Amino acid sequence: MSAYAAPLGFIEAGAVEFAGQLPLILKVNSHDSLLDERNPITAQTATVADALRLGCAAIGYTIYPGTAPRREQYEQLRELVREARAAGLLVVVWSYPRGGDLTEEGETALAVVAYAAQITAQLGAHLIKVKLPSARIELHEGV
Repeated sequence: MSAYAAPLGFIEAGAVEFAGQLPLILKVNSHDSLLDERNPITAQTATVADALRLGCAAIGYTIYPGTAPRREQYEQLRELVREARAAGLLVVVWSYPRGGDLTEEGETALAVVAYAAQITAQLGAHLIKVKLPSARIELHEGV
């Protein structure tokens, strides 16, 4: 492994044992899959202060471009990026398009994935994780 990314409880369980051996990435948001995944919204479940306390090298965050609550995610991420950078931490973002008029196949369409990566870069991520894009092109009028 080159790093270990996980939510707060998992990082807390292994931070002492793996300190200095493996870079830790604290996933500061999470969501459950108990409801429809068409417009998922995450909850912030950890903080930059938690990442520092646990000796993490980075924070991680997942956004869902295309969902109804995407703007809330973008605003929350932007504040976390500011805090993380001020503390000397890297920011890793998982950017997975969902919702809106996107079909399931459209979630990995080349233009959609590229746009999701662009949004993430504009929000200040150091590293961006996207799903491997397909050759499909799914553009809507005005995009």
